[in-house]
Amino acid sequence: GGGGIMDLLAVLLRRLDAVLVVPGGPTMIQRGEDRDLLPAALRDEWPVVVARTGAEIDRAIRAS
Repeated sequence: GGGGIMDLLAVLLRRLDAVLVVPGGPTMIQRGEDRDLLPAALRDEWPVVVARTGAEIDRAIRAS
């Protein structure tokens, strides 16, 4: 199901220390302090959400 895929995505993002940018939706970061490292366009024009788990990623996408 979708939950398993989101969990795998969360693991991948953690291992790569990556940011997930959803076109037309939120930018998801692993830690709050990562917000300052984002380019201004991502930080100022789109919501930035801390999402560490598959469930948090899924909720952020659904809320957008």
